[in-house]
Amino acid sequence: MKDLLGACLLGAVLGAMLAYGVPSNAQTIPMTNAQGYNVGTVQINGNTAQFVNPMGVTTQVATLYPGQVIIQTPSGVTTAIIGNT
Repeated sequence: MKDLLGACLLGAVLGAMLAYGVPSNAQTIPMTNAQGYNVGTVQINGNTAQFVNPMGVTTQVATLYPGQVIIQTPSGVTTAIIGNT
């Protein structure tokens, strides 16, 4: 369930990145759930976004390419490819 929540939150941030353009500077965006509790941050740098849990551990990494998003574990195992392969 935590991974699903993380994937949904990361997906929302990635969607915003695609809609408004990938920022050129590094950004850290705090994430909260519907009850207002901290569920981590998304760190965005160039075309890469990392979901970091409240303990400071990176749980997912997403790389954005034109027409494609690749989501991986921190060790590099691909868990999802969204868009054209």
